[in-house]
Amino acid sequence: MTKQEVIERLKKDLGLADFRGKLEDKEYSEEEYQKIKKDLNDYFEDYVRNIEI
Repeated sequence: MTKQEVIERLKKDLGLADFRGKLEDKEYSEEEYQKIKKDLNDYFEDYVRNIEI
């Protein structure tokens, strides 16, 4: 899938309506997509959701 297809799919799958990730302009495999998705989700869990106030 193309860079734009990956971005659109991430917006839909992760509910990120205004996602503007910087990705390399290349063809992505399903495995690469799943890794990007996991990395974004892990980042959210580690650095956004678990912030102590």
